[in-house]
Amino acid sequence: MRALIVEDEPQLMAFLCSLLTNAGLIADRTTTVDAALAALRSTPFDIAIIDRRLPDGDGLSIVKALSTAETRPAFLVLTARDAKADVIDGLNGGADDYLVKPFEPEELLARLRVIMRRRHPKRSLVITAGNLSLDLEGRRASVDSQQLDLRRRETLILEALVQRVGRVVTRDVLIEAVYGFDDLIESNTLEAQISRLRRKLKDAGARVEITSLRGIGYMLRVSEAVC
Repeated sequence: MRALIVEDEPQLMAFLCSLLTNAGLIADRTTTVDAALAALRSTPFDIAIIDRRLPDGDGLSIVKALSTAETRPAFLVLTARDAKADVIDGLNGGADDYLVKPFEPEELLARLRVIMRRRHPKRSLVITAGNLSLDLEGRRASVDSQQLDLRRRETLILEALVQRVGRVVTRDVLIEAVYGFDDLIESNTLEAQISRLRRKLKDAGARVEITSLRGIGYMLRVSEAVC
């Protein structure tokens, strides 16, 4: 899941980025209304966490500007404006949820999970391919019920592939699914991470394989069981 944080207080921004990253999300950041609108119109985000008091205006204007867009992220307003009228204004303005600062980190994560379940009620939380299972909410992968020890980006790569099992996933799509705006990506970074993921899947006896299509991308295939 990819999140955009719109917050101009540096310490809180750093905390939110760390919190979401540790929860397995890709967290990008902006500090103004204009920058947030530009990011949201150019990149598909699952959710945006927005402060209302921003240097160039009310963060709620971001929600209202995209309220009629054909595709838009979920919006969680995270603000110190706690008057009942502010909360009502935020929800009526199109926000999916409204959380007042200060907040409990676990409550924020729980609210994000609820929002995404509400937006995708039919999406299975566990995806399987062969004897491989991926728990999308818990960010855990297992083979024959034995949990794999995967790094965060390895899990993100696996998620992108397993949701498109048997289909080509281009390199650009994988990069978008795995890296944030601020990440430095060397030419062989993605390939090195896929190589480690392949090795871990093989060592665990997973009946799937990641095949490379030179110059195009990658595909996760279910291999035949060996009797």
